[in-house]
Amino acid sequence: MSDNTAVPLTAAPAADQLVEHDGKVYRTIREGRAYILVPPKARTELDPRVAKEASENQKVFYNPIQQFNRDLSVLAIRTFGRDICERRRMKREGGKQKNDKKRERKGEKKVAEKEDVKGGSEKAEADQATLKRQREEDVESGAPAKMVKGSDGNKIPAAGAEAVQEDTNGNAADAEKMDVETTTAANNGESTSEAIPANGETDEGKPWQPRFRILDALSATGLRALRYAQEIPFATSIVANDMDRKAVESMAVNIKHNGLEDKITANTGNAIAHMYYVAFPPEESHGPDHVSGKYDVIDLDPYGTAAPFIDAALHAINDGGMLCVTCTDSGVFASCGYPEKTFSLYGGMPIKGSHSHEGGLRLVLHSIATAAAKQGIAIEPLLSLSIDFYLRVFVRVRKSPAEVKFLAGKTMLTYNCDYGCGAWKTQMLGRNTKQPSSKGDNTFWKYSIAQAPSANSLCDHCGSKTHVAGPMWAGPIHNAAFIERMLKDVETADKDVYGTTERIEGMLDTALDEIYVTNYVPEKGPAHEDLIPRTIPEQIDESPFFVIPSTLSKVIHSQAPSEAAFKGALRHAGYRATRSHCRPGSIKTEAPWSAIWEIMREWVRQKSPIKEGKLKENMPGYRIMQAAREPEKETGEGAGSPEIVTEHEVDEIAAAANKAGDVKKMKVVFDEALGRDKKGRRLVRYQQNPRENWGPMARAK
Repeated sequence: MSDNTAVPLTAAPAADQLVEHDGKVYRTIREGRAYILVPPKARTELDPRVAKEASENQKVFYNPIQQFNRDLSVLAIRTFGRDICERRRMKREGGKQKNDKKRERKGEKKVAEKEDVKGGSEKAEADQATLKRQREEDVESGAPAKMVKGSDGNKIPAAGAEAVQEDTNGNAADAEKMDVETTTAANNGESTSEAIPANGETDEGKPWQPRFRILDALSATGLRALRYAQEIPFATSIVANDMDRKAVESMAVNIKHNGLEDKITANTGNAIAHMYYVAFPPEESHGPDHVSGKYDVIDLDPYGTAAPFIDAALHAINDGGMLCVTCTDSGVFASCGYPEKTFSLYGGMPIKGSHSHEGGLRLVLHSIATAAAKQGIAIEPLLSLSIDFYLRVFVRVRKSPAEVKFLAGKTMLTYNCDYGCGAWKTQMLGRNTKQPSSKGDNTFWKYSIAQAPSANSLCDHCGSKTHVAGPMWAGPIHNAAFIERMLKDVETADKDVYGTTERIEGMLDTALDEIYVTNYVPEKGPAHEDLIPRTIPEQIDESPFFVIPSTLSKVIHSQAPSEAAFKGALRHAGYRATRSHCRPGSIKTEAPWSAIWEIMREWVRQKSPIKEGKLKENMPGYRIMQAAREPEKETGEGAGSPEIVTEHEVDEIAAAANKAGDVKKMKVVFDEALGRDKKGRRLVRYQQNPRENWGPMARAK
């Protein structure tokens, strides 16, 4: 420790200092720009030798493995927040201009009416003078006075009626005058406080700032809320909630030590109850001055699954807001050990294989999408990552019953050959097709039930039994524009504040590559450089899972091709191939399994022959290799040597023919030069554990 002298709670925070408060001594831990207080001997790592029973030092803990999660969350919320704040500014400016034009039109109309009233009054005065002269002439000639019906129904002399008329006209004129003056004052900006200031500033003279509220629903020490308050400058208010009173007391001490009492509110309560209360406040709180307490960002980071909190969070979030969801129960969503638990929590069955964690991501997104659809809310995954022992998804929500209609067409089952060769086949539940209108001048979407089945009960490649997984999310799991903006933030981020930027950059860059395996299409809309375009609602991910060449080689008992050689063969055949962020050595491609296994058969034939007798008839690899091509008879110089084609020599027409034709006739070339990705900066794409016992810790006692 830097100093053994304890300082008071109100002292300026510093890393690794001792703080004394209410007769207790704490040690300060710094992460980002926030500081938290923990017992001097609090554990900061998992130690299997420590007894599981509660102890004084386990009342509060700090796990450094989660710094990556918190750094990523701050950058993601900041990127999203700039987008939603800019959208609100644009909406406000558009409303202001619309109101200005409306007031201008009303003012012009009132001025025209005033001129009409003035011209009518002059004409009425002339008519009255003429009538008066006629009456005077009638009196002089002895003619009886004309009688008219008054307002009460009795007949009165016309002269009396004139007086009444003059009084009425006078009052009407005054009323018109007052109305015109009021309208003019409104046009000049002299109306009540509800009018928008012409200069876009508030009454205090400060620039207008949109509200941006964040809920840390399961806050514990309050570290996330502290970092959001310190590192997201446009956040107007943050609520840190926990149902444990001792945790909230610790949270309040941390908030005071950081000097953030005016920005962070510590709340004691059940997270689900709090979110429902915000969504449905009591009737007595309603009124002309009622302000919605809903949030723009809700962060759910529980121990285990976030499934119980999803519905309440969707009720408590604003239209256009973002959900940040962490699930640490990978033994449930990425394992077939407890399928009944997976279904009860996420509404689908898990998938078995090397791609199980990517399947887990899609199960969690499916559970969020179906819960949102019940409320007419459509979701758009902005970033979905499988990290260490947990997953983290950032989802933008939008109130749009029309977009919810696409959900069935973006939900799939998977027939998985988990005990055989590992191949899989997807089965959509719905089908979204664009149809021309009867007149032919427009199009509309037709929503129908998908045809079934898309696969046989036995695997088409090895003949093994297949098992069903899902239903799960079949749409894209990332938004390219969102990731690109996050990467710009990472490049300029302070390395002293964000200690995991190298890993964040590597993982984001890999996730960005995943998107372009499919035909990613952003939604068309008003061009604005500060806005993140939405993914089109009908978008389907054509390559939902990855493959691993070494895993494929185990099936046929051959030596594994290098990553570059395998990707080179795919690219030469006209398919796209890149990495997946989930696992080292993984490859994402839209190539069908028939093409993948043909490439592996050619690998055996050209590069790595199998020893005779290694494959038995009852093995999955035996049937796969039975479909191998007959050896070609080649004579002359260079016989048996495959043609080497570089990236610049790939014939796109030939590649397209390979892709569309019979895989048996596909020309397979293992060109490592074509398979290597372009050289760039060295990135940490798959971090190795920096020390032993690197994993989740038990919750605080």
